[in-house]
Amino acid sequence: MNKKTSSAIAFNSGDYVVYPAHGVGKVADISKQKIAGSELELIVVNFAKDKMTLRIPMDYAKSLKLRP
Repeated sequence: MNKKTSSAIAFNSGDYVVYPAHGVGKVADISKQKIAGSELELIVVNFAKDKMTLRIPMDYAKSLKLRP
């Protein structure tokens, strides 16, 4: 039986992820960026099909249903 001890999902560059609204994308980078005075950790996901890049705050990845 597998146990997940962390509520956060770990993503790495090169991983493929599913974002329900856009489908399958590839994690291009995990970066920190200062936005409105706060430093956020962002998951940068490229969607080749739509030629689109999303920057998703790590804290919101689970609520947005981003999954491996």
